[in-house]
Amino acid sequence: MAVMARQECLIVLSGSKLGVSAPSFLQCYKLTQSAFSIQIATPDAATPVFVDKDDQSNRWLNDITAKNLLVPKSLADVEGGQYSCIVVPHSPGAAEDLAVSEVLGRILIHCLSEKKPVCAVGLGVCALLSAVKADSQHWVFRDIALTGSSLAEVTAASYFSSLPMIPGDAILDRAGIFSTGAPSSVHIVVNAGVVTGQNPQSTLSAVQNMILLANQRQSKAK
Repeated sequence: MAVMARQECLIVLSGSKLGVSAPSFLQCYKLTQSAFSIQIATPDAATPVFVDKDDQSNRWLNDITAKNLLVPKSLADVEGGQYSCIVVPHSPGAAEDLAVSEVLGRILIHCLSEKKPVCAVGLGVCALLSAVKADSQHWVFRDIALTGSSLAEVTAASYFSSLPMIPGDAILDRAGIFSTGAPSSVHIVVNAGVVTGQNPQSTLSAVQNMILLANQRQSKAK
């Protein structure tokens, strides 16, 4: 009986000083590590800044850093065809750098065209705004239902005044489809192979659904 090749997952992190949620990243990392080979990438291979750290996330970060598992690749050096799926954890910094990354946009456009699962959580959903076709200026996620950090959640955050955009406003400005649940509730939307989670609390459910989609896609390709 043939054994299916281990799939590869790209975890995209912001390089902005606004940072990446440590708990959300570690949930993404631990869940995907069990199912995929992992590559971490940031704009220009910048070292990610982790925020909202607690004792548990500090221990995990120290452990994977000591094992050289947290050395990011530059997004510019990423071959989108190599990966089975993409994950962007909750990242306040995503609103600053990933949202305007043309390189990330091209990778995401490739994933959608190949029906590869894309997962983004909380403010990491801002990364999806980068996926604009250069020839038509068409935002490729426009017709896909999404969720992300709600206005109530964003305005209550300490970094609110530093954010260059709010996910819901930015998506609706692009004639996209956006909805949220109650603040801090677990809420995900799965549509057209795209899984979005409203907040860090939704990371587990969002990534689990993405893994399911990736495994289903691989099974169909056999």
